[in-house]
Amino acid sequence: LISGRTSALLQGSGVPPVRPTYGFGMEPTPEVSASVRAPPTPSVAAVADKPLAPTVRMNADELRRKTISLLEEYFSVQLLEEALACVEDLKSPAYYSEIVKEALSVGLEKSPPCVELVAKLLEYFFTKKVFTASDITLGFQRYAEMLDDLAIDLPRAPANFGEIVGRSILAGELDFKVVSEILKKVTDDYFQKAIFTSTLKVVSSSPNGKLILDSQALDIRACEALFQ
Repeated sequence: LISGRTSALLQGSGVPPVRPTYGFGMEPTPEVSASVRAPPTPSVAAVADKPLAPTVRMNADELRRKTISLLEEYFSVQLLEEALACVEDLKSPAYYSEIVKEALSVGLEKSPPCVELVAKLLEYFFTKKVFTASDITLGFQRYAEMLDDLAIDLPRAPANFGEIVGRSILAGELDFKVVSEILKKVTDDYFQKAIFTSTLKVVSSSPNGKLILDSQALDIRACEALFQ
């Protein structure tokens, strides 16, 4: 035995190893158990299953502020492509009907009212498949709900609104069945008639207007019945 260890000469001879002795106050170094294993590394699938951090979305106030800003910019420089890029940057399709309403509100409050620019904006967004017919319909209905109050300070607002409605019909965004629903949002029959008369005038003045008027005659009569 040398220093408490088995001599190399005795290894394999069947002589049991001698456990070392320790002095006073000394402790043996703990042995690492073979059963202890490093914690398993998570698999790729487990990592992939972890929920991702939620996407940061703008709140309603911020969306409205950005919408008003881009509309003011559009009415100033009249660049449809730039306005479209700004709307797409909002990444909020659920807010598009509100953009329609705000476009009507901001455009028709200007002096002179920006009837043609609003109609062009909506038609451009519709043809680019950014705004759907549902977006435009809902936006028009929400604007119509405010019209009774708006017309007090903007007496031309119903007729101007009707002109935009007529242009939207010619562009395929709306039809007279939708016009009937829009008119129902207005409580004053005088304003209803102003909207409808202006709408009918725009559609009638178009080369394609007669076909529309003939094919939607029943819906047109339903509109007229609201204020007669």
